[in-house]
Amino acid sequence: MKLSHTLLPLVVLAGSAVSAPAEEPLVCNLNALSAPQRERHRALGEKIRAAVVDRVELSNGYSLVLDFGRLPLDAAGAPFCVVEVAEWVEMEAKCCPFLDFGIEVSGKGRAARLRLTGGKNVKAFLKTELGLPAGRPGLP
Repeated sequence: MKLSHTLLPLVVLAGSAVSAPAEEPLVCNLNALSAPQRERHRALGEKIRAAVVDRVELSNGYSLVLDFGRLPLDAAGAPFCVVEVAEWVEMEAKCCPFLDFGIEVSGKGRAARLRLTGGKNVKAFLKTELGLPAGRPGLP
């Protein structure tokens, strides 16, 4: 086989990949989690909301500043930490695959920034789902 025959399909594929991807629909998969997982997801979400001390409005979503010191210790005396945030993100990504997430840890693990972003309609979705007030950014 000649080299030119091998390269042609790659060039055609590269040319077709340049077009913009279609906007991912905002469709939640309600069957992505089992009943115990949904309960854990709900409980973690409540804790994350309780830890929010600030939010920053982004062009494609929101960045939530979390202070874990606002939360009580668990039954074993351990503080809530970024591991639980990552667990929530893992479950949320299964339910809402159109969301993109980012976690930044600061303050020796006592604080974090959780970014929730996505396509053009994600910001409106998040505003509704997170119960964010319209207008000027502030605490959720």
